[in-house]
Amino acid sequence: MAYDRGLVERIADVVDRIGLSGVRQKGVFGGRGFLIGKRAFAIVWGDGLIVKTTPADYETVLAEAGVTLFRIDGEQPSRNWVVVAAEAIADDPELTEWIRRAAAVVR
Repeated sequence: MAYDRGLVERIADVVDRIGLSGVRQKGVFGGRGFLIGKRAFAIVWGDGLIVKTTPADYETVLAEAGVTLFRIDGEQPSRNWVVVAAEAIADDPELTEWIRRAAAVVR
């Protein structure tokens, strides 16, 4: 699946702006992943974003607007990842908040 290169650039800008250190990019699930060490916290996938969450926060996060289950090839949904629709991260403050939250899970 192709991914939104503009969103990748926006996330890279957010990472720099909020001072996240040690972040690198890598291809993940056919998208572009953002990792701290060896652990991905966000993946640009299509025009949306897959973000890491904790199992404890999973149900609460799923109840938020624009958030859906993440599943690969019809498998059971992941209890650590959700998909955030492009509309939910169209503005920089919302994108920044999702990146902060996801990065906190792997820190």
